[in-house]
Amino acid sequence: MSVIVLVSLLGIALSGCQPNPGQLPTESPAPAASAAAGTPSSSEFGAVIQAAVEDRNGTVLDTPPAPRLPDGQTTPAYRAKHVRDLPVVARSKAGFKSHGFWYTSFSTTVTVESVHVDGPAASVHFKEMTALYQASAAHGPSDVPESYSLPQTATFKAAAQGWQLDSITPSIHNGGLPMSVVDDCCP
Repeated sequence: MSVIVLVSLLGIALSGCQPNPGQLPTESPAPAASAAAGTPSSSEFGAVIQAAVEDRNGTVLDTPPAPRLPDGQTTPAYRAKHVRDLPVVARSKAGFKSHGFWYTSFSTTVTVESVHVDGPAASVHFKEMTALYQASAAHGPSDVPESYSLPQTATFKAAAQGWQLDSITPSIHNGGLPMSVVDDCCP
């Protein structure tokens, strides 16, 4: 059975990084917010979340890729948290590498589960599926990914230039989070 689950997860990981929002429960925005900022569709919210999660996950790689999400699509608070998180991830990454391991690549899929818009604010519940590939000093690259599924909530704020990502928070806070996720919930 574990082989079937692993093969299924690998299939999901290799199927691409496009969000698959499907039919989502969406509550109607207040008329003022819709007119002022033009409320994005769930797939538009999903595309921003996908880029943000991929940027976050890229920080665990030996050579992180260039960020995909432009600053104009995020609030100053989101960017400040990202800057605060980088040294935390770097310490975790250094500890992992000191034991002879490092991540070489990843594949992430974001699935938007629901969208709630309330005036100039929106919350998007989504699930992240990520497969991380690693290498070790002893055995080289591995073909078997380390995979996880993590429910999260993204918040957006309407601004003059459109909706901006304000935060991404895991829905679980009991430890065991991936290296790239720095949870501010609990000390």
